[in-house]
Amino acid sequence: MKKEHLIQTMYNQSPILTVEKKMYRHQVDTLCSFFLTEDIRTRGDQAAGMLGVDRLPALASVRAKQEGVIAGMEELSWFLRRFPVTLTLHKVDKARVKKNERIMTIKGLAQDILQLERTVLNILQRMSGIATMTDALVQQMNSKALLCSTRKTQWGLLDKKAVVIGGGGTHRLGLYDFPLVKDNHITLMDEKRKYILFEKLKKQKNFWEIEVKNKKQIFEFLPLMPGAIMFDNFKPNDIAAILPQLKAQPRCKDIIFEASGGISEKNISAYAMTGVDIISVGALTHSVKALDMSLDIEGIEA
Repeated sequence: MKKEHLIQTMYNQSPILTVEKKMYRHQVDTLCSFFLTEDIRTRGDQAAGMLGVDRLPALASVRAKQEGVIAGMEELSWFLRRFPVTLTLHKVDKARVKKNERIMTIKGLAQDILQLERTVLNILQRMSGIATMTDALVQQMNSKALLCSTRKTQWGLLDKKAVVIGGGGTHRLGLYDFPLVKDNHITLMDEKRKYILFEKLKKQKNFWEIEVKNKKQIFEFLPLMPGAIMFDNFKPNDIAAILPQLKAQPRCKDIIFEASGGISEKNISAYAMTGVDIISVGALTHSVKALDMSLDIEGIEA
């Protein structure tokens, strides 16, 4: 299987991340329902009931308070179908939004809109924040390398979907996707177990990846013909020095090379210039800033 096809198959599983697929749809339903239940329990918006405005028919708009890339529209469109509200989308996933632009409008009883407000904003703000950061890093990379998230997610597959919308890849959706032999696996092995592992890997026909910490480990595992080699916490200069040597070997023709660890907007351009195929960045999902938005009631519907 050629390298380009392997990258798309193993590291960019975007076709799975849609509500048309049962696994993803289940996660959307579960997460959104949890957020809503946590917010309203069985009592809803107490202030709306106290003021007697809960039964008023209302119109609300969600607007951006800063520029960014929109994500989360498919998820909210699916989830809000179960509620007695009418949703109108003014933007779609992947669309760029400017400050004060309308993203969606919601019509319905005030109690329903106000109960949904925080869940709607939480989904849109986080997913759009991830998509916006991903888009910015992809533009900064300016290379053929695929920018991927890691498993350091807060919202699982929804975080992965937001990265895809921003122009990135998924990497592994979970441990089940393919074996990635990491430092903790190797630490657990004595010499006997390591020998057994090496014998198994020599016969391994399915795709697998090895995480290496130094140059010695690269050449220790290279004869086992991994599908991918991850340079973990290597400096860009070190990768740039070793990669031409590896690519010059015929046996490395279809090996995927990945850079990971300590990569941010400050140094991602340098990593992109090394010639790696994949750049994985945990910060895309573990410490991203949400895109600021607001939901405002704009009037009472006749």
